[in-house]
Amino acid sequence: MNITRLRLDNFKRHAALEIELTPGLNVVRGPNEAGKTTIQRALEMALFRRPTSSSQDLDEARPWRDSEADPQIELDFENDGAPGTLRKTFAGQRGTVELRMGDESFTDPAAVEAQIARLTGLPSEKFFRATASVHQQELGGLTLDENTLRDRLQQSMSGADRGTHAARRKLEEAIRRYKTEGAKNPGYLKVLRSEADRLREQVKEGEAALADLERDRRVLAEVRATRAELDAQLSEHREGMARAERAASLQAKSTEATRRYTLYKRATELRDEINGLEANHPSSISLPSLRSTVEHLRNLEFRLSELRAELSAEPDLSGYDVSIVVPRWRPWATGGGALLVAAVLAVVLGLVAGAILVGVAVAAVLGVVGAFAIWRSVGLRRRLTDIRMQNEMRESEIARLLDGRTSLAERVRESEKERAEALASIQLPDLLTAEETLAAEAEHHSLIEARKAEFRGMLSEDPAGDVGVLRDKAAAEADECRHALAGMGDLGLEPDKHLAAFKLAVQRLTPAREAALQAEAQADARVMANEVDAERVAVAAEMLEAAQESLSNAERRLRIYEDVLATLNGAERATMKKAARFLEQQMARDIERITGGRYRRLRVDEATLTFTVFSPETNDWLDVRRLSQGTLDQLYLCARLGIVRQVTQPANPPLVFDDPFLTFDDDRARRALALLKDIAREHQVIYLTTSDRYDSLADRVVALSAPTERDVPEAVVAAAGPVETLSMWSNATLPAPAPRTAREHGNGHQRSATAASAIEHEPLWPTEER
Repeated sequence: MNITRLRLDNFKRHAALEIELTPGLNVVRGPNEAGKTTIQRALEMALFRRPTSSSQDLDEARPWRDSEADPQIELDFENDGAPGTLRKTFAGQRGTVELRMGDESFTDPAAVEAQIARLTGLPSEKFFRATASVHQQELGGLTLDENTLRDRLQQSMSGADRGTHAARRKLEEAIRRYKTEGAKNPGYLKVLRSEADRLREQVKEGEAALADLERDRRVLAEVRATRAELDAQLSEHREGMARAERAASLQAKSTEATRRYTLYKRATELRDEINGLEANHPSSISLPSLRSTVEHLRNLEFRLSELRAELSAEPDLSGYDVSIVVPRWRPWATGGGALLVAAVLAVVLGLVAGAILVGVAVAAVLGVVGAFAIWRSVGLRRRLTDIRMQNEMRESEIARLLDGRTSLAERVRESEKERAEALASIQLPDLLTAEETLAAEAEHHSLIEARKAEFRGMLSEDPAGDVGVLRDKAAAEADECRHALAGMGDLGLEPDKHLAAFKLAVQRLTPAREAALQAEAQADARVMANEVDAERVAVAAEMLEAAQESLSNAERRLRIYEDVLATLNGAERATMKKAARFLEQQMARDIERITGGRYRRLRVDEATLTFTVFSPETNDWLDVRRLSQGTLDQLYLCARLGIVRQVTQPANPPLVFDDPFLTFDDDRARRALALLKDIAREHQVIYLTTSDRYDSLADRVVALSAPTERDVPEAVVAAAGPVETLSMWSNATLPAPAPRTAREHGNGHQRSATAASAIEHEPLWPTEER
C-alpha cells in the first residue's frame, strides 16, 4: 500500500495542508513546530482510528484557532496498481468515513477497518505503533501490543488464521477458575467438593432424623383430630351465634326502619302542606314587597291629610277685589289752566273795554278758581302715586297667596297620584284593603315558617333524596326485616335469648379448643423443627449423586484444559522458536550492516522476545540492555524492520519514522538510512526529520514551513499601535522540490523560509559535528 497524497483540514496547527508522496523513501522535513509529528499522528488516525471516537486524542486533534471545527483527513493510495481514496471526518457521533477502491465504496467504520487491516497487514493502531510507526525515542516500543505481536509472529510462521494468545488466555483463565483454592473466591473444583461433602453429611443426618419425624407426625395427627372435632362444635355454635346476631340486627333494623318510616311520613305530610300553602298565598305580592308598599301607603295617607289641612287654612281670594279707584287729576289741571287763561283774557278785555276793574275782578275770581283747580290737580297727582304703590303691594301679596295655594294643591295631586300607583302595584283598591291583605299574608307566611321549622326540626340533616321516596324505602325495609325474622322461626321471635345461649356455649368450648391448639402447635413445632423428611432425604441423595457426577466431569474437563494448554504452549514454543530464528537471521544481517560488522550474531528469546548479542570485547553473549542507548536503538530498529516485514506479509504497509536516528552517529545513521532505502523498494517509507542531510537519498522531499507568529511585549505593542497578527496556520499544497544538480550539492545549504521557496542541500554526511 503506497500513499500518494495526504490532505489535512482543520487538524491541529494545519488549517489546510496537502502533500504529495511517492513510492519509496519520502523525507518530510521542517523546523520545530512545523507539524511533522502532527502528520505522523494524522496517518495513524486516518488508517486505524474510528471517526466516531470521542477520546481525548480527538479533542487534541481539533484546530488551534477554531476548537469547534471537525478535523478531516484524506488519503489517496495505490495497492497493486489500483488507486483508492480514504476520507475521514472526526466529529464524535457525527463522524463519517468513506473508502473507495476501484468501483467499491465502504462507509461502515467496521468494514473500513477490515479493508485497511487487509491492505496493511496491521490489525490495530496500537499494533501499528508497536511495529511500523516509530515516534521519537520509541524504537523500543515493541511491548506496546506484545500479545498481538506474538499472535502475528505465530501466524506468519504457522500459516494459521489467528494467534494462540487469546485461546491460551482463555484456557489459563478457565484452569484458574477450576483450581483456585482461596476462601473468598474458591474455584469450581473446591466448590463442587464442598457441595458433595455437604450433601453427604446432609443425607446422613436426614436418615437419622426420619424415625423422630415419623413419631412426631403421628402425635400431630392425633391432636389435630381432637382439635378438628372441637373446631366443628365451636364452628356450629359460632354459626348459630352469627345467625342470632343477624336476627338481633334485623330486629334493631326493623325498629329503626319503623322509626324512620314514621318520621318521613310526617315529613312528607309537612312537605305537602308547605307546598299547598306556598301555592295559595292571599296575595300574589311577596310579603316584604307588600309590607313596604303598605307602609308607603300609610305615609302617603298621612301626608295627604296634612296637605289638605294646610290647604283648608289658606284664605279664599275668589271674591277679593284688590282694585282702588284712581283719582283723575288731569281735568282739574286742565280746568285750572283754562281759568288762569280766562283771567288773563279778562284783564286784557277789561283793558280793551276800559273796564279794568271789572276785568281785574273777574280775573281775580277766575285766577283764584284756577289756582284752586291747579292746587287740587297737584294733590290728586300725589295721591295717584300712593294709590299705584298700594295697588302694586296688594297685587304682590295676592300673587304670593295664590302661589302658596297652588303649590299645596299640586303636592296634594302628586301624593294622590303616588297613592294610586302604589295601590295599582299591589292590585288593591284602597289602604284598608291593603292593610287587611297584609295581615292575612303575614299570618299565612308565619304558618309556612312554622311548618318549615317543624320539618327542619324533624330532619336534623338534609335527607339524601326525596322524603316520600325515603318513607317508602323505610317502609319496604321494615317489611323486609319482618319477613326475614319470620323466616327464622323461633330464632326470629326471640333472637336475644338464643344469642345468649350460643355465647355461653362458645365461651365453654373456647378454652378446650385453645388447649387443643396449643398441643397441636407443640406437635407441629416438633415436626417443623425436624426439617428432614423422606422426600428431602431422597432429593439430597439425588443431589449428592449429581454433585459427585459434576465433580467427576469438572476434574475430567480440567485435565482436558491442562492437556490442551500444554499442547498450545508446545505449539507456541515451536512456532515462536521458528519465528525467533527467522528474526535472528533478519536482524543479524541488518545490525551487521548498520554497525559496520561490529555485531554479527544475535539471539532472540522466544519466550520473552528479549535480545542478546555476541560482544567481541567479552567474547560472550551480552544482554542488549547493557549496550549504549544509540546501539540499543539501532538494534530495536532492526527488530521492528524484521518484525514488520515478517508479520504483515503479503501486505506492504507504509513505514513512518519520526526522526529515530537522533542517538545514531553519522556513519551508523548513513547506513541505517541506506537500509531504509533498500526496504523502500517493498514498503513505502515516510521519514519525518528536522534535518536536510537525508535529502540526497530521498525519492521525494517535502519541506514544511516554520511558524511565523511571535509573542510581542505589551510595551512594544502599545507604542507601535495596532499590529496585524500573522497567521501561523499552514494553508498550502507542498509539491516535491525540483531535482538538485551537482553544483547545488557543493554550494552548502540554505534553510527554507516558506513551502514555496527553493530547497538547497548540505552534503549528505557533513564532517563537522552537528
